[in-house]
Amino acid sequence: MITNRTILCQKNIDIREGFFPKDLKPEDVLFFDIETTGLSPGNSQVFLIGAVEKRKDGSPWSLIQFLAESRTAEEEKKLLKSFAKLISGKKYLVHFNGTSFDVPYLCHRYKALGLVSPFSSLMQIDLYRELTGLPGFFRQMPDHKQKTFETLMNYPRRDKLSGKDMINFYQIYVKSKETKVLDLLLLHNQDDLKGMFSLLPLGKLKDFLSGSFFVLNSEEILEPALEGGQKRELLFSLDFPFSIPVRLTGVTDFFRIAIEGSHGKLKMPLYQGTLKYFYPDYQNYYYLPYEDEAIHKSVAVYTDPSRRKKAKASNCYKKYTGTFVAAPGNQPVPLLKESYKSQATYALWPFQDMSSDSLHDYLLAILKGVSH
Repeated sequence: MITNRTILCQKNIDIREGFFPKDLKPEDVLFFDIETTGLSPGNSQVFLIGAVEKRKDGSPWSLIQFLAESRTAEEEKKLLKSFAKLISGKKYLVHFNGTSFDVPYLCHRYKALGLVSPFSSLMQIDLYRELTGLPGFFRQMPDHKQKTFETLMNYPRRDKLSGKDMINFYQIYVKSKETKVLDLLLLHNQDDLKGMFSLLPLGKLKDFLSGSFFVLNSEEILEPALEGGQKRELLFSLDFPFSIPVRLTGVTDFFRIAIEGSHGKLKMPLYQGTLKYFYPDYQNYYYLPYEDEAIHKSVAVYTDPSRRKKAKASNCYKKYTGTFVAAPGNQPVPLLKESYKSQATYALWPFQDMSSDSLHDYLLAILKGVSH
């Protein structure tokens, strides 16, 4: 078995943001990626495991690679034992789509070779699941492969091999032991690991979705409509206590957003019409059929009994005509709907409280709604 250890990066890499717990210690984390001779662990084997760690002695982030020099069970055992030893003492494993492939694959190989799996006590952070769980930001990407995310982040990958190429080149290396072939195998795995680090700044989007932003102002604007003419929209200008190194755009059912550096622009459509506010305690209201709205019983006593009837949940409302904005989630403003059974909720615009804090709470409720 070949063990290759090199310095990954001399500069400090702050991982305590976004994807990771705030109190995380770098020495508790291990990034890893595997290369295998096939997709099924039942009829293939792992031949290369790469990992990145930071030791407690303050040394730089290091890349460690274990490569099996032959396809024998003994060589694979050496590789798996070395990786298990490296994992010991760690608390978090970080990978890209390892939840679906790397971890179950390795668990199967440990068991097949009569070894104890080292994964049971470890927490895992799957960058693939973290990124695809961010609403709207990556819908326009052609796919969600790691290399595609790396391209988004302008990571300068040197490796040109595909997974299938890796299998072929490994077979060549086993027979020839050519240094150039070995270098290509190690480079592919190294780029996968470095590529993971290039994605870490995207974790700041999780901070944004959790409320880490400031509302500078809001304004009504006119935008071209698809059917021609113009449509009214609401534009929020945002500031962040962090910076994203690339320009990102996102689209959800409720808003469009563009983020560049430490600034953001969020747009939402405005609606014109009539909506209803439904009183929650309908037992205390009467419905007036001619007026088509409900009034409180303390006021209803002054109306003609023939012109009122006890309200039901479905008709206990007051109508409002004006401009509205979508208001999903647990909002701090009164919510209106088209009908009692309607799922979509709206708020009158402008709000009574137009302070930055009020607008922040409104947007945060929307973000929490689309994040779950």
